[in-house]
Amino acid sequence: MPQTSIVDVICQRALEIAPEVPWLVEPLTPGRGQAFILQHILRNRLFSAVIRPSWISRCPDLAIVRKTIGQMREELVFDDEIAQPHTTLLWEMGRNVGLTNEEMDNTRAVPLVDVALNVWENIARSKHWVAGWLATSVDEFMLTAMSGEHNYRPEAWQATFQLNDEQVFFFSYHTKADDDHAGRKVWEPIARHVTTEAARREVLDGMELALTADKLFYQGICELGDHIDANKNAA
Repeated sequence: MPQTSIVDVICQRALEIAPEVPWLVEPLTPGRGQAFILQHILRNRLFSAVIRPSWISRCPDLAIVRKTIGQMREELVFDDEIAQPHTTLLWEMGRNVGLTNEEMDNTRAVPLVDVALNVWENIARSKHWVAGWLATSVDEFMLTAMSGEHNYRPEAWQATFQLNDEQVFFFSYHTKADDDHAGRKVWEPIARHVTTEAARREVLDGMELALTADKLFYQGICELGDHIDANKNAA
C-alpha cells in the first residue's frame, strides 16, 4: 500500500488539532479578542523578522525563498494589493476592539506565548528547513482551512465587538492572504525536498512540536484574555 503523501499528512494533522484549540472554538469574549491582537503583534513581528529568516537561510529552493521574502515584505513593509503593510491593518483592528497604540506598541509576551515563540524559533534554527517552514505556516493553514464557525472568522469579531465589514477587514483579508501562504498547493514542493524516511520523520516530528507550541500560544491568549475580562468586570 503506497505511503500517504507528506503534504496530506501535514494537512490532516493540522485539521485534527484545530478543534482542540480552545481560543478558536470557545466563545470570543472582549478580553480574548484584545489578548489575541496583543500577542499576535509579537508573533507577526518575530515570524517575519527572526523566525522565517532562520529557515529560509538554509532553504535550497529559491522559489520558496523569494515567495517567503515577499510574504515578509507584505507583513512588515508594504503589500502592493492594499498599499500598506499588514501591520497597519493589525493596529487598526486593535483600535477597533478598544486597544490604544501605546498598549499595542508596548505589548509583551505572556509566559506561554513566550514559550511558543522560542519553540518555533528553535525549530526554524535547528530542524530540517521544511520543519521551519511548517512552524511558520501551519497555523495559517489551520485558520483558513478549518471548517465551521470559529474565532478567526470576521463574523465572530463582528458579533462580539459590534463591528461592520470594514472594521473587520484585517480578518477577511487575512483569510485570503493566509490561504496564499500555506496549504496543499503552496506546500507541493515539500514532496520534492523530503525524499528519505529520516527527513520525513524529522519534518513530521518538527510539525508536531510546532502544533504543540500553537496550543500553548492560544492557551496563553485565553489566560490573558480571561484576566482582561475579569479586570473589566471588577471595575
